Amino acid sequence: MLVNERYSHLFTNQKVRGLIRIKNLQNNRSLLVGSEDIATDIQRIRFSLDLGTYENDALQQEYESIGLELFSIDAYIQASEDENLQALLAEHTQQMIAQSILMY
Repeated sequence: MLVNERYSHLFTNQKVRGLIRIKNLQNNRSLLVGSEDIATDIQRIRFSLDLGTYENDALQQEYESIGLELFSIDAYIQASEDENLQALLAEHTQQMIAQSILMY
């Protein structure tokens, strides 16, 4: 897969909606977040984590204790305009749980 395909949300002037995954690379624990604008929300999440104000307390504590180098924040899946983000979030969260992936 080419870089511009994997990170296509960064190479467009249009808002790209979908799911963002925040992953602790040390213990593989993840959090999926729905987004109407993936590129902007990745920056917002990173900024909130750096400031210590992210809304998920467990994730924030782990981020502060092990540092940003052991976290990945990336586009997990892109959604079309007619897809329901909440349903997509629920579906992919359940798939990850079924695969025994630890979730925040």
